[in-house]
Parts: sequence; structure tokens; C-alpha cells
Amino acid sequence: DAEKLEGLPVAPFMDREKVTKPTAQVGFIQYVLIPLYESLARLFPEIREPILAPVNRAFDYYSDMSRKQKEIELAGEQKAAERKASLASSEGSQNVERKTSVTSKE
Repeated sequence: DAEKLEGLPVAPFMDREKVTKPTAQVGFIQYVLIPLYESLARLFPEIREPILAPVNRAFDYYSDMSRKQKEIELAGEQKAAERKASLASSEGSQNVERKTSVTSKE
């Protein structure tokens, strides 16, 4: 927030307008936790299942949540575009009707 106020660039993963909890979690799990825990599991094979299974479940959970959120956003954008097109279309037909009525009065 402070960077934006000062006109400075904002790190992509820190922008409140672009980052959601699911996408942040997916990135953190994918790029921090899984590589870390896989390295630990190579050193200590007996912890592979107990440590990686919950992380993989969390990754699947947040990936699914992120996908659903994107679908909802896209549906909202499509509805907004359809409303805008509908308004533009109705304004266009109103303008044609006005021109027709002005022409017929002359």
C-alpha cells in the first residue's frame, strides 16, 4: 500500500488488488513448501508421507479454490460485457427511433 501511495512499483505477490489468498497459498506451497519438504524427505525418507501428504492436499485445495475464483471472475466480466453491449445496442436503437421521428415530423 505504501509503495502505491508513493508511486513505486509493487511486487506482484504483494498487490492487494491482484493477489488472493488462494493464489498466494498455491505459489507459496508450490515454490517454497514442496521443494523444501521434498529435500527433507530425501534426507529422511521416513517423513515423506506424513510431511508431504498434507502439503499436497493443501495445494490441491487452494488450486481448486483459485480455479473456482477465476471462473467466477470471468463469469462476472462476461456479464458486465453483455450488459454494456446490451446498453449500447438499446441506445443505438433509441437514436434510430429519434432520427425516424424527427424525419417524419419534417
